Amino acid sequence: MKNSILWITLLLAMNNPLLAQHEPDDFSVKKKLMLSIGTTIKSTRYLQGSNELYKELALDYGLGNFISAGLFIGHQERHYSFASLGSSGSEVYHYDQIFVPMGIRATMHITPFLRSHLGLDMNPEKWDVYIRYYGALALNTVDDKFSRNIRPPEQQINYSLYRTDEDMNYSAGLLTGLRFYPLKNLGLFFEGGYGAMGNFNFGLVGRY
Repeated sequence: MKNSILWITLLLAMNNPLLAQHEPDDFSVKKKLMLSIGTTIKSTRYLQGSNELYKELALDYGLGNFISAGLFIGHQERHYSFASLGSSGSEVYHYDQIFVPMGIRATMHITPFLRSHLGLDMNPEKWDVYIRYYGALALNTVDDKFSRNIRPPEQQINYSLYRTDEDMNYSAGLLTGLRFYPLKNLGLFFEGGYGAMGNFNFGLVGRY
């Protein structure tokens, strides 16, 4: 249901007359490739552990003057431990979860709207403000750092404190972002919202 609402909202926004503006050609993203690599500073999804750096690679293509669509894939490893309480005392065991979110996304580039209707003086060669919708599938692999082989009764592992996420799950979300290009084809981006792994993402972006 959530996915349907997001896509309906996107389709309505694409046909919004406020975005159907006659701006100079330098506002257009049509037929442009945009490659970005980034991370998140607040990994709010999934069971929290000792989180390694989240890495996300994305490729977008301009379908229209103000609309682009693309694919993304991410990767993060998180380290966990749990205490097993048994008749012979307690022992700590370690395990990892490896998350790989991947999906599709659609982006509305709203710099023309901000320029025409709000009167903001934004150089389109430098600034790109956007709203992004995405749908993702996340795969999760668990890597135990201990043996599950048969043990004598006094060495049996108590798994009551052993927690993992689902092997596969789906998500959808909305992000608002800003790209700044200090160089002609290389820039920085920052975005916030309900992301595939966290709420605040940043990184590098190239356009071709």
